[in-house]
Amino acid sequence: MSRDGAAKACSEAHLGSEAAVRGFLAAMIWGYGRIGYGPYRTSHVLTETHGAAGILAEAAIRVRNQGGPAAFDFLAQHRLHGLGVAFATKYLFFCTSAAGDGPPALILDRLVRGWLARNTGWSLRLDWHIADYRDYVETVAVWASELNCAPSDLEYLMFGSAVSSDPTSQWFEMPSAAIEPRATSPSSLSTEEMAVLEALHDAADAFSALPLSAPSADADDFDRGIRQLRRIVLARSHTTF
Repeated sequence: MSRDGAAKACSEAHLGSEAAVRGFLAAMIWGYGRIGYGPYRTSHVLTETHGAAGILAEAAIRVRNQGGPAAFDFLAQHRLHGLGVAFATKYLFFCTSAAGDGPPALILDRLVRGWLARNTGWSLRLDWHIADYRDYVETVAVWASELNCAPSDLEYLMFGSAVSSDPTSQWFEMPSAAIEPRATSPSSLSTEEMAVLEALHDAADAFSALPLSAPSADADDFDRGIRQLRRIVLARSHTTF
């Protein structure tokens, strides 16, 4: 799933619940990549919040008509169970990049936040803090204007720079297939393994909500540790048959 493919799938997300769910699924497929429990997490987002599809459709309408920060604020007030800032902004990004007219909706995840902390000393929060997200979008838009590029291009460059310095990331380009275990379907994971992955996900979200008052290297180390623990759990699922 490429960025263009996800944007195409989200191009009609504002037209109704069914289209919104199709777009959301595409954004999650792109976002989770080779992480094997993505389907499980995505399923929970869609089934554990009443009216989740309608909320996604309304968010798509708002991001196209009012821009990224307004749609982010809407999702912050209508939280979907299990959907954090990183993956919510991926969905908003693809909805607005499809044909949006409002201010941009930029992806804000741990990689981008880490890059900003290391290179600018700017500590952003990943706990649905609207002021932080609005400042992030507006600031990147100004930087992009000065560099004569699109804000989304600048966000992608920050993401790429962060990935290039972290060989443990699933996005790091390496010839070895050992970087990430092959995709694992939720049905191949035991209840105990899913419980561990859920706990790791919750721990990562809780850590992301902390202010980055400590050295940014601490956040990088924590993220690497979480990824390594996920790999261990996923790798075990291939050796228990």
